Amino acid sequence: MLDCYPNTRHLMQHQQPEQPLYLFHKQLLEQSIDQFQQGFPGLLTYAVKANPSAMVIKAMLQHGVEAYDVASVAEIKLVQNLAKSLDKTVTLHYHNPIKSESAIAEAWHQCGVRSFALDDEFELAKLLKQIPDPASTELSVRFVAPVKHEVILDLNSKFGASVNGAIKLLRKVHAAGFKASLTFHPGTQCTQTQAYVDFIACAADIAKHAQVTLHRLNVGGGFPASYVKSFGPELAQYFAAIKTAVNTYFDVPPALVCEPGRSLVNDSVSLLLKVLHRRENGSLFLNDGVYGGLLEMKVVDLGWPMLCWRQGQLIDGERVPFKVFGPTCDSIDVLPTPMYLPKQIQDGDYIEVPLMGAYSSASATQFNGFLSDAYVQVKVSSYCSIQQASSLPLVAGL
Repeated sequence: MLDCYPNTRHLMQHQQPEQPLYLFHKQLLEQSIDQFQQGFPGLLTYAVKANPSAMVIKAMLQHGVEAYDVASVAEIKLVQNLAKSLDKTVTLHYHNPIKSESAIAEAWHQCGVRSFALDDEFELAKLLKQIPDPASTELSVRFVAPVKHEVILDLNSKFGASVNGAIKLLRKVHAAGFKASLTFHPGTQCTQTQAYVDFIACAADIAKHAQVTLHRLNVGGGFPASYVKSFGPELAQYFAAIKTAVNTYFDVPPALVCEPGRSLVNDSVSLLLKVLHRRENGSLFLNDGVYGGLLEMKVVDLGWPMLCWRQGQLIDGERVPFKVFGPTCDSIDVLPTPMYLPKQIQDGDYIEVPLMGAYSSASATQFNGFLSDAYVQVKVSSYCSIQQASSLPLVAGL
């Protein structure tokens, strides 16, 4: 296997992969990083949960991403080890609001983490018990704004203090001597810039009533990637709205942090799948499914384009709906909506699914012994090379 292939066609001339294969387009990731670093008015941190692939994180480290949002000790050690291998220094934000005491202790004492999130007083008690030097440590109170917004997945159903709860908690964090910050997350695929404005206005109100000058304000993730069925305004509109809102609602604007996951990595990975079997009734069996890289397709209908290959050549023609099953023995390993694919697709053909950088390999299991975790670098995205001359949606940022 080569270190880097020029394109998918060249890859398939050298190998016909039997296992699912993630095609990493490093240049697209670098363009996405540039867009955030040059446009967002604060610190860019990457939410590792979206894609913890070593190939992806190394590319981020090499392109100047120095801060990472982590949700576990395992993610902490992953990033630190990769940074060490490249002689890089990183800052980690342990922003899972719920952590065990042992995880807090290990993160602070052994891993040097100095930024944590919380959303209730029970978590504060654990942090106070395990952190001997509050003055060196940032605690970000996660809150929920009372206004609802248009999102694909509402992450605030699990985490986030109410406004009144956040006021009380922020006071206690400040009184305990920590660097007191606020954080929020508007939700997955937030397609309204107004959501960030509303949350920032709420953050200013919380800080004012708590009588605390914020160390920082973390505006979370939620920035949308561009899919066929789900997309939002240009990222520049979000950045402008955030900057204006902070200057409008705060007398002393706090330093800003963002922690995108999906919108940073999604465009930069395609998933190459092999057709294992076609039934007479039109059902297809692929070498990956909902227990692997296609889990999110079971949960949300964002809409993914499909490119089909046969013997290294793109095939098209009339497209018809196919019911698609994964390779496992479980009957729930089936996509809830059909894939529209060329009518002539058959065993041995390949399906390249662009826009699969987020929550694909990151969510894959090893059920029935099927793996979905292999990455290879491919310089040019097939999707990008043909989208200008077709009806396919533009990749975000291009």
